[in-house]
Amino acid sequence: MSLRDSLNDDAVSALGMLDPVALGADESVGTAVARMREASCGCAVVTEHRKPIGMFTERDVLMKVLGKGLSQGTPIADVMTANPQTIEEGCSVAGLISRMHEGGFRHMPVVDAAGRLKGVISVKRIVEYIVDYFPGTVFNLPPRPVQRQTAREGA
Repeated sequence: MSLRDSLNDDAVSALGMLDPVALGADESVGTAVARMREASCGCAVVTEHRKPIGMFTERDVLMKVLGKGLSQGTPIADVMTANPQTIEEGCSVAGLISRMHEGGFRHMPVVDAAGRLKGVISVKRIVEYIVDYFPGTVFNLPPRPVQRQTAREGA
């Protein structure tokens, strides 16, 4: 199957979602950052009744918290991006890539048909999915792509 066919046929759930860092809106920025660090995840999803109501990302830490001199005790609801776009786990990978590109998102919450949070997809996971189609080409690239061999190697 070609990459184009797979992008259109494979569901988002085939990518292998990250376990979401889910928080309540009343939790603090400090708690969110600690949980994100523990999970090695660049975002947290703010939920209410298991449904996403906000996103809090590394970029929010820089721009909205540190950039404005807010404390770690600030409620996450004050700095999250409200009403985040989500994608259903059965949607195509091509649809996911399109939505993430259009919105400029690096992470997107994945929900079930009832809108409950199932996981998070990152751009990194999409790149890994695409690399799986071209492993020889990607893994055989030199460390510096513009590197030129000046002398023959070996005997």
